[in-house]
Amino acid sequence: MFLYNVSLIIEDSIHLELLDYTKKVLQQHPDSTLKLLKMLHSPHEGQTYCLQAVVNSEVDIEGLRELVIRKIQEQINARHPEKAFLFESIMQYIPHD
Repeated sequence: MFLYNVSLIIEDSIHLELLDYTKKVLQQHPDSTLKLLKMLHSPHEGQTYCLQAVVNSEVDIEGLRELVIRKIQEQINARHPEKAFLFESIMQYIPHD
């Protein structure tokens, strides 16, 4: 199993607009396993949000990228290329029993 994390770091001046857009994209895909979180005590300036999903395979991650993440990245590139960015992390669960 994998934990797929996408962090969005957004300047204060536009964070509500991009947060609203992100929520709309997620509402268009209610079957998505992605959860939206706000990072508290972020080391970054501005606001940091995360989209996270626990998935079974990297193929599932590709599906989430196509359905959701691509749209958010396109919005950032078109409207706020200097004020927001996202980056992905993929982590694999390791049994410890």
